[in-house]
Amino acid sequence: MKKVSVYIFAVMILFAFMALSLPALAQDDAKKATKGDKTGTNPINFTHDLRIYNEFLFLNTAGDGSQNITTLEFRTPFAGGKWQFRARARGASIEADPNNDGIDELNDGGVGDFDFRLLTVPIVNMKKKFALAVGLETSLPTATEVSLGSGALSFGPQVFGVFFAPFGIKGTLIAPAYQHKFSVDEDDGRSQVHQGLIDIFLLWGSSDKQYWALVDPQVILDFENEREFMIIDFEAGAMLDKYLGTKGHSAYVRPSVGIGGDRPTDGSIEVGYKIIW
Repeated sequence: MKKVSVYIFAVMILFAFMALSLPALAQDDAKKATKGDKTGTNPINFTHDLRIYNEFLFLNTAGDGSQNITTLEFRTPFAGGKWQFRARARGASIEADPNNDGIDELNDGGVGDFDFRLLTVPIVNMKKKFALAVGLETSLPTATEVSLGSGALSFGPQVFGVFFAPFGIKGTLIAPAYQHKFSVDEDDGRSQVHQGLIDIFLLWGSSDKQYWALVDPQVILDFENEREFMIIDFEAGAMLDKYLGTKGHSAYVRPSVGIGGDRPTDGSIEVGYKIIW
């Protein structure tokens, strides 16, 4: 196991301290703040939900390149609703011509990396319209092909705040977040994972909780490979219950654009379906 920096260790200690000091009152306030919301967009709304989504990425390579990732995601609260468990499994394929010689040197398909996360909300203050969440994500090297995964066992402690109705605008929230990912074991010949991820999630939801739109700019700091780039996601979604005669069903579309010379993708398009109960 490789040596973990003092900074990363401090982040993990902070996560542990805040999680252990979780007050029950915070969870009661969180439930009040998210009551009746089945959109699956509020990051502190711990619901039972199943999601399936497909993302098609346009790779930033010398020649043509694309990747397709289908993800099955499950989330559930536990420990009396104080915690949330999230698991994601992926199937992926890639076609790319990095040498721009007319030949797809990469042409693989199979299983991608699997990850799971534990998340809790130790602070909720609805008088100040603020919440703070902390989590720990674990990624497993389950990809069946080198091109479909990182080839590393990695951890990603994260912290994010949620500001409700910022600037007095009803139906909105802003959630700035930071995650630090690092690997502790890699396959032979694979690089270490050492990244910082910064994103600012901006959400608008209709008053009847039937429609939403969001913008999510993300800055990725790849310390291991000395690369920096940005990805900006846009999303529009709607509840489908009145059309299907169901409860908790929704769909969305989520395009993105890559920015910066180090970007791995020029852009992507994602479509998804959620069932929340």
